[in-house]
Amino acid sequence: MSRLPDRVSAAVLCYLAAPVLVFVLGWLKPLPGIALAALLAWALYRLCADMAPDEGTKRSLAVLAWLLGLSLAWSALGGAGHLVYANLDWRTRDAVYADLIFSAWPPSYGLEAGVDLILRSATGFFLAPAAVAKFAGVGLAPALLMAWCALGVFLFFLMLPLPTAFNRRLLLLSLAVVFFSGMDYAAIVLVHGQTPVFPLPLEWWRPWTYTSLTGQLFWAPNHAIPLWLGTVLIFRHRGSPGLPGLGIVLLAVLLFWTPFAIGLAPWLAWAILQRRGSVASAVVGISLPYWLAALFLGALGIAYLSLPGIDPIPLQLGASAGSNGASTGGWSLPDTFTAYVQFAAFEFALLALLLRPSPTAMRQALGLAVTLLLLLPLIRIGPSNDWMLRISTPCLIILLVLALADLDRSLADRRQKLRRSALLIALGIGAITPSFEIGRALTWQRTPPNFGATLVEQQGGFRPPHYLGRLEMPALQALFRAPSPVPAGPARRAAMSAP
Repeated sequence: MSRLPDRVSAAVLCYLAAPVLVFVLGWLKPLPGIALAALLAWALYRLCADMAPDEGTKRSLAVLAWLLGLSLAWSALGGAGHLVYANLDWRTRDAVYADLIFSAWPPSYGLEAGVDLILRSATGFFLAPAAVAKFAGVGLAPALLMAWCALGVFLFFLMLPLPTAFNRRLLLLSLAVVFFSGMDYAAIVLVHGQTPVFPLPLEWWRPWTYTSLTGQLFWAPNHAIPLWLGTVLIFRHRGSPGLPGLGIVLLAVLLFWTPFAIGLAPWLAWAILQRRGSVASAVVGISLPYWLAALFLGALGIAYLSLPGIDPIPLQLGASAGSNGASTGGWSLPDTFTAYVQFAAFEFALLALLLRPSPTAMRQALGLAVTLLLLLPLIRIGPSNDWMLRISTPCLIILLVLALADLDRSLADRRQKLRRSALLIALGIGAITPSFEIGRALTWQRTPPNFGATLVEQQGGFRPPHYLGRLEMPALQALFRAPSPVPAGPARRAAMSAP
């Protein structure tokens, strides 16, 4: 996968940058908005100008049609278009999406301490379709969001090391992406002695969890898609001389999608070291357009996401609350250690042991992924395990890439065939977890879009501190347009029913 930049990479970069352009033009006053948009466009032009076509990855129309169809189906099953059942988290995401459609930007939820309380969240996933829905009508909003989601998934497929010819190997490997997961079913059966109930979620069997790709797409595509694309973009260009500049612009852009873009930093450093041998020497060689775009956009993103919030309602938590709400505070040290070993073994370690990358750089990538996955359960930030869920995503994508490369490799002897068989068994057991997610989408009642209530109304009148912030920073007050009140439920429902 190490090659010069290409058109697919340019498309991925433009896809990730599009919401940032929408943000700076829609949220900022005209003069700073146009200036920042021009700066980003300049950096994108410079990056894309070096992205020559890669003749080695031309795909037939049949391959593109299959990958696009698979992307649409995967996204539709995830609930983005509300054609099927959508997981509970979509109620909140729908409210945020609708608030962006119904209100002028930035959306305001009233005053707090004398200043506007605005939407303060990484809304990159929603901004582009919301901007179109403002003109096309809210009736098209679900289809627009599903199309945007499917486009991101389609670009992800194009960046993976999949066969370029339409054959059985392409079908199997692309489906392996959809069903890539840790062995949650086996863990529940062997550790707990219970049989999971279909199609309930499988992934909360311990106070820690690493989510399958399907689970990530179905529950949090707003975090998953940018992390997927950012990871494969860095991995694809780890040997490119332009990687440092690409990397710093990419991290600044991804801040508007997800604050967990920080999880890409170890992989960017690793990729730079593969060619340069020193991160410091690589940083010195970054050209001015990239520095300016990264510094100004990064500063804006950090300032926006770090706006002071309102005081949240205190949560009654144990010493170490787990992802399923269960506290691990009562566990003894031996119990905790045993649980940790079981979790690591079933989620990634057994799979990693079956992978045999031959290039030194790929062995280093495998080692870094395993090391980070081992360390993340020992670090806790916040009352939930979102830190683990999102920061682990790049590591899981690297394991996926290595697994795809392994499955596409020719076998030389009986020992390699036995290892391949064991790898297929591990992946097959892991595929049960996404099957439960897909089964729930297909068998449970369809979920309609939740566009009739504001974010605060959807939260029962509670103003969520992780979504809202006080616009009291003078610099942002000078940059942002005047906040606009979010239309309340009755007004927006009337707008929805209007012809």
